[in-house]
Amino acid sequence: MAQRIQIPANFQEILPELKEKTFKWRFEYSSRTELSSVGYITHFSPVSTRPINGSIILSPGLASNCDTEPLMQAITYWALTKNFNVYTITTFLGDFKPENSSELAHRHTFPEFINLMEMGLGIIEEQCQNQWTCLIGHSVGGLGIIEFLNRRIQANKPLNFSSAILFAPYVTHQWLDFSKTFYRERNCPPETTDAEFAHTPIGLISPHDVFTNKQVRYISILPSFYDEMDAVEFRPDMMSKYQIPVTFVAGGRDKKSPTKMLQERVQTLQSITGNHQFKLIEFSNSKHSFIDQHRDYRAVIDLIKTQHVRRRRR
Repeated sequence: MAQRIQIPANFQEILPELKEKTFKWRFEYSSRTELSSVGYITHFSPVSTRPINGSIILSPGLASNCDTEPLMQAITYWALTKNFNVYTITTFLGDFKPENSSELAHRHTFPEFINLMEMGLGIIEEQCQNQWTCLIGHSVGGLGIIEFLNRRIQANKPLNFSSAILFAPYVTHQWLDFSKTFYRERNCPPETTDAEFAHTPIGLISPHDVFTNKQVRYISILPSFYDEMDAVEFRPDMMSKYQIPVTFVAGGRDKKSPTKMLQERVQTLQSITGNHQFKLIEFSNSKHSFIDQHRDYRAVIDLIKTQHVRRRRR
């Protein structure tokens, strides 16, 4: 017997109406650093007499948010129809503005992004007491989750989450360097010096945002943002202490975060822990955006379902 399709083909069209039928709130918070960048938490809770199955926390990638990124939209649709709480984090990396801003670019550093992630996840954590809670991050959003968890380990604080699913959380040095070079060649005069380029705001545009909102809007960062990402160290000494299941998801056609790179890191973590607390799953036909090109909704949902355990948190 064929399984019932979990997500309809037109889920992006009907998701806004589904969200409107939930109990929802939006909370603005600050990183509480000198830069004081602002993030947003949005919570959607199904209105139902049935018990909530747990909570899913979504952290999207660079120049994206959960309202525009197809991967996050698909997960949100399924989670709400299956009676999960959904929490989404929007940092400055998904807070689109009408213009590319030099002032904002100087405030939008990668360390500041991690500070916002730490603050936001801490707030959500307090809302999810005694629930199964899964962290789901994509690209830089997945890297942000790793850095947050590493800070918890460094501070000897418990990881009050049940599991994590990280889609392509690391990207290659080559892609980061290419991104800077591409922007410089396309947007800067040939005579631009290295010193001048270092202070030139990069205006990132999301094709998902353009398609959804029918306008061009920008995320402003400096070229140094890519260098700061590249400087993040892989820390198996900390990650091996997570004591929660963590699944890395690779796209077989993803050149930004190739399967081989993620596989090597998962093997290192498995060798240290001596178990399969860490594992790798490959979607062989997917690129970096996953279901944006290869619409395998079932594979994404089945992955979440394998992590779901109806019990209290650790």
